[in-house]
This record gives sequence, C-alpha cells and structure tokens, in this order.
Amino acid sequence: MDFCFFLIGFKEFNKPLDNIGNITCYCGNCHNQSAHAIRTINCITLFFIPVLPFYFSKRLKCSICNASGDLNKEALSRLNEGQPVAIG
Repeated sequence: MDFCFFLIGFKEFNKPLDNIGNITCYCGNCHNQSAHAIRTINCITLFFIPVLPFYFSKRLKCSICNASGDLNKEALSRLNEGQPVAIG
C-alpha cells in the first residue's frame, strides 16, 4: 500500500512597517496605547513551508488583545507625518 498525504495550511506573517517607525497607536478594543503598524502577508503552507502568498495588507495590530484593523491611505499619510491613529 502506498500512502501519500499533504499537510496544507495557512500562516500569517507580520512585519513592522519600515517607513512608519515605532509610533504607538490607540486600540479601541482594549483601550490601551498598544497598537503598531504592521505589514501582513497570508500564505498557503505545504508541510509548514510558505508556498503561495495570497493576501497582502497594511494594518494596525494591538499587542495586548490582538485586535487589528486595515490602514487606508489617509491613515498611512497621518502615520507618515508622525500622528497616531486608532483601531476602529
């Protein structure tokens, strides 16, 4: 008997946005100043190895409660100017 199986899954990779810096933003979920701008890449994995990226986004993510929200162009321009924004 031959057995062939594939272990396929999904993985999210987060990296701080380089051009924003380390600006701490407000989280509307847990009400702390703990949200940071990140770049998110979601990938399909094969045997825990990232194979196919399928979603790219820029978002704010809270380091305490893990709430997150996408960043639009207006919020990105405010962050580039050094002004904090909030997770809605």
